[in-house]
Amino acid sequence: MKKLFLSLAFCIFAFADVLKVRDFQTDIYSKAGQNLTKKINMNLEVVGRDVEENEAYVLDALNIIVGSFYVEDILTSIGKEKFKELFIKYAAKKHSLDIDDVLILNIKVINNLELSEIIKAIKSQNLCSDPSVNEEIVTKPEKKKNGNEIIISPDPNDVVQKPIDLNNVQEFGKDFGEK
Repeated sequence: MKKLFLSLAFCIFAFADVLKVRDFQTDIYSKAGQNLTKKINMNLEVVGRDVEENEAYVLDALNIIVGSFYVEDILTSIGKEKFKELFIKYAAKKHSLDIDDVLILNIKVINNLELSEIIKAIKSQNLCSDPSVNEEIVTKPEKKKNGNEIIISPDPNDVVQKPIDLNNVQEFGKDFGEK
């Protein structure tokens, strides 16, 4: 009896295809906030008849069923079992796909940090300070400069740009032989 059952099970799976769905990413809603979505990444193996030829239908059913779950629910063991059950039923009803089993290899939530969350984290670690405090610290006493003083590396904030009157420069052009 055992040999008959094993040979029957082997024959069923011998005619079944295995479609590997790698890095399936989608946005699903979270219970944490209103209109808050989180991105999840899934790796699955779909075992069934002609699933490789009907990959587009499998992905369509997968996308629709995943979208009907909250991210917190799909990460629980009960949620995963419910997901498998609904996925197989929906694919059979909507696309006439014969799926024998769905193997979930992994599901993970991808954290997309918002700019406001990054700023809040930086402020909580005191890595930045208030701009008004920086101005008080950086302010240096200004020294008075001569108009003819040569500055090799000027401070770009202190440079005052004025046009030069070349007629008032007495030595201008003498190095080129002009009189």
